[in-house]
Amino acid sequence: MDVTDKSYTFKRGFDPTRITTRAKLQNRRCKLNQEINKELRLRAGAENLFKATTNKKLRETITLELSFMNSTLQLLKEQLAELNSAVDVYQHDEKHEEYLPMIPLGLKETKEVDFFEQFSDFILEHYSVDPSNFEDAILDLIDTRQASRTPTRDIAGVELLCKYYNLLYYAERRFFPAEQRNRNIGIFFEWFDSLTGEPSCQKTIALEKSSLLFNIAALYTQIGAKTDRTKVEELNKAVDCFLKASGIFQHIIETFTNAPSCDLKPYVLEIFVLLMRAQAHECIFKVFQMENSTDYEMLLIESNCLMRKYSKIHYDIQLNGINLPACWEALIPLKTEYFKALSHVYFAKNVAKSELQNKDAMNDKNRSKIIKAHLQASQSSHEEILRLQRMCRELRTKIKISKVLHDLEECICNEMYTLPENINDDEGEMIDTTIKEMPSKCNLVNIAPDFGKVEDPFKELGPIAVFSARRSWSAPRSVRLHKTDYQTKSHGTEEFGFCIKSNSPVMISHVDINSVADLGGLKVGDYIVEINGNDAKYFTQAEVIEKIRTSMNTLDLKIITPMQLINKPGYVTDLIENSFAHLSDTSSSGISSGASSPTNTNKLLKNRFSNVWKNLRYKMK
Repeated sequence: MDVTDKSYTFKRGFDPTRITTRAKLQNRRCKLNQEINKELRLRAGAENLFKATTNKKLRETITLELSFMNSTLQLLKEQLAELNSAVDVYQHDEKHEEYLPMIPLGLKETKEVDFFEQFSDFILEHYSVDPSNFEDAILDLIDTRQASRTPTRDIAGVELLCKYYNLLYYAERRFFPAEQRNRNIGIFFEWFDSLTGEPSCQKTIALEKSSLLFNIAALYTQIGAKTDRTKVEELNKAVDCFLKASGIFQHIIETFTNAPSCDLKPYVLEIFVLLMRAQAHECIFKVFQMENSTDYEMLLIESNCLMRKYSKIHYDIQLNGINLPACWEALIPLKTEYFKALSHVYFAKNVAKSELQNKDAMNDKNRSKIIKAHLQASQSSHEEILRLQRMCRELRTKIKISKVLHDLEECICNEMYTLPENINDDEGEMIDTTIKEMPSKCNLVNIAPDFGKVEDPFKELGPIAVFSARRSWSAPRSVRLHKTDYQTKSHGTEEFGFCIKSNSPVMISHVDINSVADLGGLKVGDYIVEINGNDAKYFTQAEVIEKIRTSMNTLDLKIITPMQLINKPGYVTDLIENSFAHLSDTSSSGISSGASSPTNTNKLLKNRFSNVWKNLRYKMK
């Protein structure tokens, strides 16, 4: 069936026709990923040809072509880094706001995947069910995946990605065997690295799930970056978004191993976790500035904590040699110096405030020297910020950053003007401007991901604990049990000679020898999937017993046998011994075999038939 002939259904949180700057950016990123993939394939082919040939002239030509390919590949990666550096398009649209931009992550790109033929064949082969009954479920899964490639940048888009992630759980359990070496359904997932653009292709669904989780976290970072930072409620919303993104990144680290792409490596994700928590702390700091603008001691502590956080992120990036976009690599040390400058300014303001409250606490001249020293340290950090901005091409043209730095310089100058003019540094005297580390008053904790719940689209296949790709069983076989007058007298008017246990589906736990069930072919361990034409996969024991009792003397069943029982050595012998072992026991549930026999009689029957079976087995040998 050609799925492309069907128009995709509309999904909430998905709008492919909406053209925005961010959408154009994502489309450009998609095209760059495809071009990078093409160049990588060409380079791999050229390298293989270079290894295979021994012609000296041909080798020189291939070497020249490889140099051109490497140059083209480097240019494409630089273009992709420029797209990732475009942080302004993810910020709030108000032009009058003055703040340092947040760092959002771009979404990972992927190619289309058609599940229809593979899933239909698997349903027919593995579950022995007509796949036409699940056509709508498969098409809805395909539509949801297609929609998740271009989600809207809001909560509806996050819900769409979470819905597809939940559907992947059912798809993995139903269609992807645990050991894919022995059996592969022929589906390959290909995702592009959000940082380098290099493709990764795997047949395991783990790549699909981890990449989707990355996109959910990236979408949260974009939602948090676009919030209006002039309102307290919007800042609180941004804090939640960044902490949720941090929690999802941490979840990827703890759940998925052997990442095929750079952006899913544990050390890269750890940087993202620290970065998201630092940006959440930055939003809380902005709330403190709005609500407690004169509490200089608290602002000093929080700005100093932010300085240490961004400094650690910058150190870890250099230590692990992570290649991030140039704008990110420049913005992180810039924020380090910015909050360092702010901490010195707030320290100076706090000392000046304490001077007004308690003039005898310290000599006025020494106090003024300390204030001046910290303001000078703040000026040094401001000069370092300007240097970092000039060195980065992307940050050089950011008007909002220039306004923030201008406000910082103005604040420092205003504080300097309040000092007496006769304050001069004594010769040889050095004032320590180191600020003591103090713990932050806000305790930030990663928010664990909550993906919600969706209904199993393949529920009609049966309970997922039993009817999954990890288990195998025989094809369903029809069994008709009909009681004759003799069997009715021997086993009772309501008994067919077997016991059941468990629920959804019901399993046969015991079969009486020479009973209707035994002659009909029922075995211990079989599952009842249909009774008198009614689907029994979700039946309980009580429901099965009621159906059996209302069937009178004829009972139509559909039975499946787990493959682990069929392949078990000595399966027939175990069945006979298990049947004799139940002669002296009473069934806790299901259909029993009538009146109990004396214990001595059971032992005699067991010994008698055991000897018969041993003789028969000896003759067969």
